[in-house]
Amino acid sequence: MARRPGPHPRTVTERRLDPSLEQGQPALGQIVLYRCKEGDDTPELVPFPLSPGMDVFAAIVARVHGRGLVDLMVVDPSKGPMPRWKVPYSNELKAGHWTERDEA
Repeated sequence: MARRPGPHPRTVTERRLDPSLEQGQPALGQIVLYRCKEGDDTPELVPFPLSPGMDVFAAIVARVHGRGLVDLMVVDPSKGPMPRWKVPYSNELKAGHWTERDEA
């Protein structure tokens, strides 16, 4: 399959080597935090439910769409990876959004 024209997605290594990259600019393979939104833990509403009672999950960036939108594989310890598509970035702690981990 031919790759669409455009900039090559940044990798986690490139982000580590270039500290000038802004927050909210995701990299493939980056580990981020995903905050649940209402309905994420309801099997009837979402085809891939998350564990009830948990609000924040680690997630791996599987695809970068641009403008802060990413496809995530949310790591649910009780069920394994759960996909979430076109999840937006937020500087604030907002449900249904991803944020960067504080690595300090």
